[in-house]
Amino acid sequence: MDVVFLGDPLPAGTDAKLLLGGKAAGLVTMTQELGLPVPPAFTVTTAVCRRFLAEGWPAGLDAAVRAALARLEAAAGRTFGGGERPLLVSVRSGAPVSMPGMMDTLLNVGMTPAVREALARESGDPRFAADTWLRFVRGYAAIVLGVPEDQASHAAMHDGTPASMLAAADRVQALADRFGGIPADPVAQVLEGIRAVFRSWECDRARVFREREGIDGGLGTAATVQAMVFGNLDDRSGTGVAFTRDPSTGARGAFGDYLARAQGEDVVAGTHAVSGLDALREQLPEVYDELLRHLDRLERHYRDMCDVEFTVMAGRLYILQTRIGRRSPLAAVRIAVDMAEDPSFPLSRAEAVARVGAETLQALAKLGGVDPAAEPAGRGLAVSPGVGAGVLCCDADRAAALAAEGTSVVLARPETSPSDVHGMVAAAALVTTTGGVVSHAAVVARGWAIPAVCSLQDACVEEGALVVGGRRIAEGEWVTVDGTRGLLFIGDRRTDGAADLPEVRKLRQWAAEAAGSGAGDGAAPAAGGRAVSRYAVLRALGLKGLAAPERIAAVLEADPAAVEAELRAAAAEGLARETPRGFAMLPAGRDAVLAALADERAGIDPAAIGRVFAAFDALDKEFKALVSGWQQAPPAEAEAAWARAAAALEDLHGRLGPVVAEAAALAPRLAPYPRRFAAALEAVRAGDQSMLASPLKESYHTAWFELHEELIALSGRKREE
Repeated sequence: MDVVFLGDPLPAGTDAKLLLGGKAAGLVTMTQELGLPVPPAFTVTTAVCRRFLAEGWPAGLDAAVRAALARLEAAAGRTFGGGERPLLVSVRSGAPVSMPGMMDTLLNVGMTPAVREALARESGDPRFAADTWLRFVRGYAAIVLGVPEDQASHAAMHDGTPASMLAAADRVQALADRFGGIPADPVAQVLEGIRAVFRSWECDRARVFREREGIDGGLGTAATVQAMVFGNLDDRSGTGVAFTRDPSTGARGAFGDYLARAQGEDVVAGTHAVSGLDALREQLPEVYDELLRHLDRLERHYRDMCDVEFTVMAGRLYILQTRIGRRSPLAAVRIAVDMAEDPSFPLSRAEAVARVGAETLQALAKLGGVDPAAEPAGRGLAVSPGVGAGVLCCDADRAAALAAEGTSVVLARPETSPSDVHGMVAAAALVTTTGGVVSHAAVVARGWAIPAVCSLQDACVEEGALVVGGRRIAEGEWVTVDGTRGLLFIGDRRTDGAADLPEVRKLRQWAAEAAGSGAGDGAAPAAGGRAVSRYAVLRALGLKGLAAPERIAAVLEADPAAVEAELRAAAAEGLARETPRGFAMLPAGRDAVLAALADERAGIDPAAIGRVFAAFDALDKEFKALVSGWQQAPPAEAEAAWARAAAALEDLHGRLGPVVAEAAALAPRLAPYPRRFAAALEAVRAGDQSMLASPLKESYHTAWFELHEELIALSGRKREE
């Protein structure tokens, strides 16, 4: 299935996200299961993307796209590329795993001068037609042809009148001609748009994001071609992004940004001053109420906070996308607890515990505070909670370079775009002078737990400086960002102090109850978990290299507070040290662990542990071949390679069970391993390919590697052997 129309049923057993990408899978759910108002669409699948990147444009795809466009015309009741009621489309990227803003999307495709005139006649508004025409030529020039953004922006400047917009479009077209030109054939525009979306899977910003998130680079992206609806049509039109809850604080109630008479790119790019959803309620109260009903239905269907893109055209609401929303660590714990405590909401306490990982708790512990005597130098929107400080830097390249040298950096930009990701990922905090709570900067910052303030008031970014309220803060000066309150301070104004949230205490209590009742292989341990020894904690830390107490507690099935106490005691004795990213072992700690390992080994039957090691070693060769075979498969065979790897893992897991059970009987300290393997396998079964071999997660490979190290040591062997 190279091209899938939105209403078509998928074959039994098809993973919609893997085939169609998360964006189109959400469209399928909203139309086929929930009956929400979604514009018609078709999707060119991720498998086609992989073939295109490996081998070039597939034969026969042109004809398949033309046929799908004909179906789209019939569904929309409009004519693509002409007629008195012309159809325009968007070409949207969509990976199986959410990568917000990292790949390209092209809007208003199918525009020609004749279509522009038809739109003007149909709408009765030459300004709307001119605006849509300019948006198309500028988008095509930048996304498909690669015209530099600064050149396209300069050429596209206008005074808001139709004549000025048309003149700007002419300038952009003249610029585009130097890069190959915009085709007059609307179908060619769509085909080139699909190629551009596929190519964007391999762009630098997408690669950086995948590395940061541990996303498999072999997945590819789908390209969804969808009938356009126009938020820039008239005074009863607009566009927005809504979260079903506040993604910064976790508070109940719809939360988001809305911009009247605009298209979606105006909201998410952070280039426009936006309003909250109250602006929609004031403009179109009936549409606002309808949106709230859809948001509630989506949240209950997905049993989680959702991020929803919508457009209102001439007073009619359309839902364009939904996905599980990225949120701050603070919001993550509050949302999980609130949903589990609501008897009408379909989320159990055990599921709430499982949703909040060690990384989230670690990030919460570092929220910190600001000196109460400090006076803020600027105020803006609090879009990602926490406090971060560092030297000011106004360029993403310089920020990345400084961070690589070990310097703490606060990145300040007018707005961020995906091209800034390499600087954002390295920053201690972010500041932008424009953009709202759903801007690129806000979404990425919350997802990565980076403190951030957007729309800093009375501020602008100049070459080498941030100017706030007339005061110039030069690059290299220290600043502090309070993303919880939306404040900027000059100097390092941080104070110590971890967040002590009642929601965290509840999660730990629920986890203890689950552990006490033996519920759930995948449940995260917390207070009341296994008894833990200094030796077990340091051994786990040595295997991790660097870890937060919560992560050590999770693998030991122990109380995080007890683990943290042991780590702090070890640090006080010079066995470990605390770093901003967790605890790390010191040489004295490694020596202590080696001595304790020798004592433990002395109490184990050497013949029995030798048999266990030999059995595991035989399986180890299979597991390594399984992983390497999947990872090294060419893009064109990635889907088949994953299917083979998943099937082989199921078989291997069945044979591993008795070996791990015998190891735990000989060394009771290894008792958590069966649960660790089972939890990772469940994630793999659910389609999370990163849980097979990602070293950054508690993947199957992570548990395998650590058990291998344990068996090497307990059987008296050396790693080199």
